[in-house]
Amino acid sequence: MENQVSEVSASVQHAVGSLGLDASDRYMLWIGIVIYVAVLIGIGMWSSRKVKGMNDFLVAGRRLPLWMATATLLATWFGAGSSMGVAATVYSDGIGAVLADPFGASLSLILSGIFIVGLLRRLKCLTVTDIVERKYGKWAGVYTSLWMIPVYIGWLGAQLLGMGTILHVLTGMSVTAGTLIGAVVVLIYTFAGGMWAVTLTDVVQVSLIVAGLFLIVPGAVGLAGGWEAVAERLNPQDLSLWIRTEGGAAPTANDWVYYVGCWIVMGLGCTVGQDLVQRSLASRNEKIAVSSAVMSGFFYAAIGLVPITIGFTARFVLAQHGVTTEAMGTDLDNQVLPRMAVIVLGGMHPLILTVFLAALISAIMSSADSSLLAGSSLLCNNVIGSIWSRLSDQKLLMLTRVATVALTVIACYLALNVESIYKLMINSWASQLVIIFVPVITALYVPKATKNAAWATMAVSTGVWLAYTFVNASGTGMSFTELMNSDVLDRALTCGAVYGFLAGIVAFICCYMGERIPHLVLDQPDEDYE
Repeated sequence: MENQVSEVSASVQHAVGSLGLDASDRYMLWIGIVIYVAVLIGIGMWSSRKVKGMNDFLVAGRRLPLWMATATLLATWFGAGSSMGVAATVYSDGIGAVLADPFGASLSLILSGIFIVGLLRRLKCLTVTDIVERKYGKWAGVYTSLWMIPVYIGWLGAQLLGMGTILHVLTGMSVTAGTLIGAVVVLIYTFAGGMWAVTLTDVVQVSLIVAGLFLIVPGAVGLAGGWEAVAERLNPQDLSLWIRTEGGAAPTANDWVYYVGCWIVMGLGCTVGQDLVQRSLASRNEKIAVSSAVMSGFFYAAIGLVPITIGFTARFVLAQHGVTTEAMGTDLDNQVLPRMAVIVLGGMHPLILTVFLAALISAIMSSADSSLLAGSSLLCNNVIGSIWSRLSDQKLLMLTRVATVALTVIACYLALNVESIYKLMINSWASQLVIIFVPVITALYVPKATKNAAWATMAVSTGVWLAYTFVNASGTGMSFTELMNSDVLDRALTCGAVYGFLAGIVAFICCYMGERIPHLVLDQPDEDYE
């Protein structure tokens, strides 16, 4: 194993050096990045002075103005999956392979802004599952929270893998070491400052994200021969958002289900995401909560086109420098964006390349800290806090900080066993669509919905999703690592999520109507069903 790591490190060092980064340039890069990371940690330590209780730690005291709320939402959404993951996926499979993010993700921000976050802010919730607990009882809130926590562990793992990959490309250190270094940095400032630290660092990060990503596009297009040359060399399927099949065959029913799932797993599932809702709940008022979500959705759609453009141009630019799948093998996975940065910006002043790589790292960190804070918030506020309701605010705050450490360790393990940032990110969101979406929406918009209807929905949707995934992903003879990196599990989770989501809706309608019809027929007042 050590020999394999040494060989990979040597090949990466050689590839980086051949693209124009000499020793002095690398030193400048590291000095700039270390200074940037030190600033983030300093912000976290400074922010810790503002954290007096759970309200400050989870929702920054509900004091965010419009510009800060919008900036932190945008920075949260634009992480390793939507930058490095999208660029690498488009490079390999075209725009049709990134339906979930950025297209579905942009839609989720807008829909959540219009229909969800304003109401939750009015109700002064701390987490998205607070509304489920208030409407359907303590254990419904605990159940939905437990299913949301793995979402943020997986998303955090995707960000840590992204940081490990960047450090791997720049220095030749192993992905494992790079991942662990990134995890420690994110843990330190999130542990100390909570939502205040996350918000303040996001404002810095989103500025660098926009500047850095737009800086690379003109150079990438120029090296590829211009817009017209790039468009001429792409086939129609590369640019199509329509359903895709093997060899152009007629789509099967399963193909249609998978296509729909690619849109709605994030397009609907993320509307009830704790990371999104948590920032809206931190807004100063309802109007800011709604406006910031909608604005960030449109901004995200525009910025999301940048890594797509880079992914397409990389097909021609990387080949010119001998960086191909044939030459690099799986080592090229997730490295398209940082390698394009080295090629395009490496010939300029090293400071420009430093700014871009700082922007890329900041994008990843902004999503990593968000997922870490969201997961620990749900675990402590909606699981531990609900079960042991007599815990003091200070003890709950302490447990939340301890939870950030535990969740980081689990995410690191997951990151080191998965190769694709994009797959790890997308597959993390399925449970929100299947289990969380309907209970939250019905709690907000169906006044007569009962506990029985909610539990029927969650039980049926969970059972159908897990059963479909198990049946279709088992029996392959793959190890855990192989299965996590396979298209088999990706399709099974996505298709299973669609079937589970639809089954849950049917279960809710049947239960709801079954309980309402006796009251209508017998003309009696409503009674609680227990």
